[in-house]
Formats: sequence, structure tokens, C-alpha cells
Amino acid sequence: MLSSAESRMMGSGDVNPAAPQISLARATEGEYCQAALRARRNEFWWYFNGLAPYRGYSRPFADATGRWWYGVKPGFAWPADFFSPFDTAEKAAPRRRLLGWQFPVSAGAANSSVWLNVVHDLAGYGIESVAENKRRAVRRGLRELDVRVADPTDPATCSAACEVWNSHVVRTSWNKATSVDKFQAGWAELADWPGTTVLVAREKSGDPNVAAWLIARCIDDTVFVDTLASHTDRLAHRPNDAIVFACLVAAERAGLRHAHYSLCSNIASLEAFKASLGFVPHPFPARLQLRRPIGLALRWLRPATYRRLLGSGEGLPTIQPAENPKA
Repeated sequence: MLSSAESRMMGSGDVNPAAPQISLARATEGEYCQAALRARRNEFWWYFNGLAPYRGYSRPFADATGRWWYGVKPGFAWPADFFSPFDTAEKAAPRRRLLGWQFPVSAGAANSSVWLNVVHDLAGYGIESVAENKRRAVRRGLRELDVRVADPTDPATCSAACEVWNSHVVRTSWNKATSVDKFQAGWAELADWPGTTVLVAREKSGDPNVAAWLIARCIDDTVFVDTLASHTDRLAHRPNDAIVFACLVAAERAGLRHAHYSLCSNIASLEAFKASLGFVPHPFPARLQLRRPIGLALRWLRPATYRRLLGSGEGLPTIQPAENPKA
């Protein structure tokens, strides 16, 4: 009888496809955030770069208890770790002038919810964790693509990855296209960023074109899918399915417990993609604190934004909040 690890190493049929052997870099929360403080060309998450209203708005900082926070929006902060609720006895007000902040708490102390796409427990993650109608796509992607760790300082890799990124931006109408020089300068910082791994999926047949890339961040016991981009002309190889699956299998093999794939959005196709690979939308019970003028202004002038902060915005799931998973 094969163990789950052995079965993942097998190749075809109903057995788990042969996910590549990938070693993911890991870091503590403090190591990751200290690197973010030193960064000169990147925000806290790479995908923030093209959305940033100004440079450095997401810079992390530690509170009086030693927990790290970062700017989600200008003047508004979240803790880096949403899987670990704050003790309600803690003073969770960051030592920084902010317009507002939000943090995970027990359900009884919550006044809001933060909807995140997560895998609560990666133990045993494999092809059986993927939706039935997605498994053929994953197998095809792993069969036709070479998924491996890339060197983000390599000029040729950066040039190819930049082409993929700009293709992705045009197709999705999300984020911002960039030049090769700017892209390469930003990726160079990733090489020395603790907990950061760049994965690249290249075509196996013909020219080894880059079909997709993924930036994974492994912080404590959680793997974060920071940014995923794929080339519009190479989607037939199913690169998105293959590279995310390979990343999660690698995280499971490394003993990481959780996976995190950003906020829930109102884009149905994107949310269906995440769900097909095993992510579930989870409403993390949270405490929302807004400076009084800001709260009143949002409630009256931006009611949709205010409802989304509360976790009841349009397009969000409607299930009720549950307790936070224990870290």
C-alpha cells in the first residue's frame, strides 16, 4: 500500500500526478517583515506594486506586543497573521497614526468579518483535494509544463516573466503593466527576501517559453500565494492549475499547515478557480476600529466600502462567521 507521499510521486491515471520536487523558502513573521522594511522597490506583497497610491504605503510595523502589521490601504492596517486571533485582553491598537485597523478575534468579540480564501489544513493535500472537474487540467499542466524554482535575478527569466505579466494585465484588466527594467529591479529584491520563492512554469515542447509564474511566501506555518500571472497565448497548457497545485503540494511536503490566497473577490471566475484547487472562503471574525470621523464618513459617503469592511459587501459569500482556525 502506497503512502500519500509515495502516491503523489506516481504519474498517471487516478493516482496523484507527479508534482515536481520543489523546495520553498521559509521565514518567520519577523524575518519577512524586516525584509519588507528594507525593500526599496517592492511593497509588502508584490502585487501591491502596481496598485500602490504611493511608494511605501504598505510598510510593516510591530505593535507593543511584538505582532506585525502592514498597510492594506493608506492609513488602514491588518496584522500579517490572520490565522491567530488576538487575545481580547491585548490592546490591539497599533503604535502608529492610522485612520483605521482590523484584526482577528474570537467570534464573541467580533464586530466584522474578513473573508479570505484559505486551506485550513494542508495535511494530505493532493489531487483528491482538487475538484473532480479540475483534475484533468492539473494533470495536463504537469505533463506539458516544467514547474521549478527560478532565479529572480536572471535577466532572461525576468524578461520572459515581464512579458507574461503584461499579457496577464491586458487579459484581466487588473493591476498595471510595467517595463522590463522596472520589473527586473523589483524581482532582484526577491532573491534576498526570506520566505520568498519564485516558481516558473515553462513549456516542455518547442521553445521553453514561460507560460506562468507564481510568487510564494512561506511565513511561519502558512504559504501565501502572493502573485500568479499567466500568458494569454499559453493558457491551453493549463499553467495556472499546474503551478498553484505544485506550490501547495510542495508546502504540504514541507509541513506547512495553512494556505492563503488573498481576499475573496466579487469576480466569480477567479473565486471558482481558487475553490477548484481546494481553497475555501472563510469569514474570519474580526474587530474593526475606525477613527470616528472616518467611520461616519464611510457610512454616509461610501456605504458599499463600509459594508465590505464589515464583511457583508456585495458579491461576498453569505455564510455566517465561524471561529478562527487555531494556529
